[in-house]
Amino acid sequence: MSIVWDRHVSNGIRELGYDIQNKQLVVVLPGGVRRYYAPVPYDVYSALFHATFPERLYQETIEGKIPRIEVAGYQ
Repeated sequence: MSIVWDRHVSNGIRELGYDIQNKQLVVVLPGGVRRYYAPVPYDVYSALFHATFPERLYQETIEGKIPRIEVAGYQ
């Protein structure tokens, strides 16, 4: 897995990671909680990173709508 990371996206989303090959999104929340999602199209990741209110976009387009996946070694 080769992930591109974006640091300090907003107060509610500390980091975003995206694996282009596997179309996996990693959302790091405050406290270091990591959530993995797939499949996530690149344009959804890009919109989330560039959004004025990324937490709102995350809630509206990703959380509960795109499957959360398990990644070995992480919750």
